[in-house]
Amino acid sequence: MKKFIWALALCFACANFAQADLVISQYVETDSGTTPKGVELWNSGPAAIDFSVTSLDILKGTNGGALSSDFVLSTGVMAVGEVIVVGTADIGTYLTGEGLGAVQFFEESFTFNGDDALQIQLGGAIQDTFGVPGSDPGTSWDGSSVSTRNQNIELRVGITTGDTDGFTDPSIRFSTVSTAPSAAGGLAGFGLVAAVPEPTTAVLFGLAGLGLCVVRRRS
Repeated sequence: MKKFIWALALCFACANFAQADLVISQYVETDSGTTPKGVELWNSGPAAIDFSVTSLDILKGTNGGALSSDFVLSTGVMAVGEVIVVGTADIGTYLTGEGLGAVQFFEESFTFNGDDALQIQLGGAIQDTFGVPGSDPGTSWDGSSVSTRNQNIELRVGITTGDTDGFTDPSIRFSTVSTAPSAAGGLAGFGLVAAVPEPTTAVLFGLAGLGLCVVRRRS
């Protein structure tokens, strides 16, 4: 019985360990003009985030330059599984028009382009990195028709953790929602709670360990 309880605890510990706290779940960089530009952030962790305790900082590295703070949030709470949206005013208008006015939206006149890296930090701890800080890809990071330029892209189902090092191929983490984000319907997906992820490797490992202990107990 003690082995069973230990295995069960290990399983839940692995599940919690596999969770990130704050992940970029959607990103948009306009295909025309200067807007829309913004990010959706998803709390995929096991606990609510109190920004007065661990402030949110979105940093930007322009054209391969060093990261510097671009947006700071130090008030409010983000529930488990909730998303917030930070971006230009037209994204807020979209959310209201889609009946998503209850989603926490923070207007920020972002000026990033497809070759500008972004990084999400909570209380100074890196949560997720978009692109590669200190590297200028030219116009964008691209892979398998997914681009950080002129697209609305969303996190792939099954990914629940941030990438602290960044990526050179966005298709590893994202899929394309729209290649015309400035057009009608181009902001689809923003403000919606992230899809229920597939089981992570760590969770499956924990379940496997639990099953093994049960088998040994019965034998």
